[in-house]
Amino acid sequence: MTTRPPGEPQRKRIEAGVRRQLLDHRLPANRRLLLAVSGGADSTALLLILSRLAKNLRLQLGVAHFDHGLRGRRAALREQGLVGELALSLGLPFYSDSARGRRLTAEDAARRARYDFLASVAEREGYDAVATGHTASDQAETVLLHLVRGAGLDGLAGMPAHGSWPFPGHDGLVLLRPLLHLSRRETLAYCAAAQIEPIDDESNVSPRYRRNRVRHEVLPLLRQLNPRIDDALVRLSDAAAEDAAYLLSIAVEALLAASDASQRLSRRILTGWPPSPRRHALRLALASLLGDGQELTRRHLQALERLVLEGKTGDRIDLPRGVSATLRRDALELRLEPAPRAELPRQPVTLPAPGKASFGSLIVAASAKRPPSGQCAEVDAEAVAGELCVRRRLPGDRFQPLGMPVQKKLQDFLTDAHVPRDQRDAIPLFVSQRGIVWVGGLRIAEWARPRPGAATVYLSFRPA
Repeated sequence: MTTRPPGEPQRKRIEAGVRRQLLDHRLPANRRLLLAVSGGADSTALLLILSRLAKNLRLQLGVAHFDHGLRGRRAALREQGLVGELALSLGLPFYSDSARGRRLTAEDAARRARYDFLASVAEREGYDAVATGHTASDQAETVLLHLVRGAGLDGLAGMPAHGSWPFPGHDGLVLLRPLLHLSRRETLAYCAAAQIEPIDDESNVSPRYRRNRVRHEVLPLLRQLNPRIDDALVRLSDAAAEDAAYLLSIAVEALLAASDASQRLSRRILTGWPPSPRRHALRLALASLLGDGQELTRRHLQALERLVLEGKTGDRIDLPRGVSATLRRDALELRLEPAPRAELPRQPVTLPAPGKASFGSLIVAASAKRPPSGQCAEVDAEAVAGELCVRRRLPGDRFQPLGMPVQKKLQDFLTDAHVPRDQRDAIPLFVSQRGIVWVGGLRIAEWARPRPGAATVYLSFRPA
């Protein structure tokens, strides 16, 4: 497959805009960027544009494609073939996976599976940022969806151009959206000028999905009232994002003292503020404590507010994910109560590959296919050849984490990974004759990294 750039004026304008977006919103430190490419116009344009900017920006690109399993196999194979062929023609590494067999019928579940795949590839291959092809058209739809749901200022801000990973467990991974200033019409034009025909996903017209109903039913009606409603929604998003950022900067002042185990917010400042900055301070403190804001809703923030405004010193409430909030004389103290985790048995268990075994309260497994649930890591098949066992940590254990040229003490690795001391004996270690292959749920060994074209094995564990 050969590609030809679009006309010079249009190409320069589009590529200059994307370049400015990337520089304004901070490129990843090592400039290794994984592109999420579905085969549609937006993500294909992302791949074409960034491949042309890569040399100037010193980017190292990779291409990842995920089949959600929500449409016919023939269409899915056609998409994978297009993306794989395009990546090959540009000399870029290509990674793919499919959700088929996992029964992902819900839109949100399919999205979560896609992001899990992108995160696993990025962390395994050493990318510290993932870029998606979301456009201004997607932003307008997102703002409308959030508005219908009754979102606040953060919801009206829509999708950020540079943000943290949308699901917990991947704190170091950055999500970039370099095309948020482009319309879907512009990405189609860029692909057409490059003589690339993207694939129009048939699921994009299905009324089963809320976004499609907004795109094909709600927005056309709104355009009758305002032909530039898409631009108006994007301007609303930008204004809301600016206001939210300002309120967030004010809320930071409330975080007067913090430690790994708790957050203390000034009671005097919280009670003296209007509702909006007070809620931002509470939301920021919870996100800082947990690493994300998952499972914490407006109802939980309102409960915290009532505690601050109406509670008495010593009053306490419990929130999801082990968070407790206690009202002190001069502060609201948020503390993360570690969930009790049973220690694993001292006696190791032999794990056949492929096969599974019981290990204390866990089921551990080694299989040729990705398991449908539980913690999982993909490793080179040769790394687990011969005898494989699962055990808890031992004094003197050493481990060569993915991305490091030498071994380090396992104790130091767990410290760097911020694993509390009282939880370290609950981490299963998958060990081959060569050494620790995978520190369960954290990282594989550098020498167990999957090799291109070589057979792999999925190591996993889940509650029994």
